[in-house]
Amino acid sequence: MIDSRQRDAFANDYLGKLGSPVSPRYLAGPGDPRHITHALCVAGWTVHSDPLHPVIHMKSPGQEHELIFKPSPHHFHGWWKVNSTLGPDHWYASFSGDAPVEIIAGLTDALLRPAPDNVSGDMTSILAARGWTHTADADGGHRVVSPDRTTVAERRVSPSMGLCGWEIEAARNSGPYGPEGFLWRASIDPRAPDHVLSAVATALSDPAPALRPRFEIDEGPRLHVGQEVEIGARIVTEHRKRLAEARQHRPVPPALTTRTGPVVLPGLPVRSR
Repeated sequence: MIDSRQRDAFANDYLGKLGSPVSPRYLAGPGDPRHITHALCVAGWTVHSDPLHPVIHMKSPGQEHELIFKPSPHHFHGWWKVNSTLGPDHWYASFSGDAPVEIIAGLTDALLRPAPDNVSGDMTSILAARGWTHTADADGGHRVVSPDRTTVAERRVSPSMGLCGWEIEAARNSGPYGPEGFLWRASIDPRAPDHVLSAVATALSDPAPALRPRFEIDEGPRLHVGQEVEIGARIVTEHRKRLAEARQHRPVPPALTTRTGPVVLPGLPVRSR
């Protein structure tokens, strides 16, 4: 669980901080990693790494999923990695250092909830419904491009490997030959469950602005930056609400069973009935 010291540290970091709402959120910049790790912690995930080391290793209550956050000098490397260790259908996903935490949380939050019986939409249909341009090739590959043409989600079919996983790339601007000015990249295994892909697509195309503090905003030509205001109190309030929601998914410990039968006191015989 998150203790009072950690809650206070988060609140103090944002006390009186100025910033702006920015959109689209896939260009918002990385954000605070605690948006992800705190939610997993209150939902019952445990930390398996050295607290004095910058690498964070967390595992789900049933040990079926793990998250590794490993910062690197190279922002295009996979800082965030999620692995499913569940039997032969294990899968993985990775996000580079500048991937917005709200989009990564779309995936990790999906792991806190029970898998639904039916998924309302797939990656392509969800993005297309929000204005992304979808094209498919004759081999069965898919390419979906954001309305500002800075971000591409693509699933190729390889002649040697067959159907590949989803690759997402975001850039600062769109040029005559495609996105320009690399920002972040994500890779999702082709075996990832449909509800996980659906959650990533929903988070990726969420039209709601993300809050970012001053000096943490990469003001690229396609990023819309709102008026600067005091955002600290709002960030803290939304974080507390997020943790309260994540706590609802914490597994309930099994009830203690009570023994039935005669009570034996030391030195006294047991009477038969």
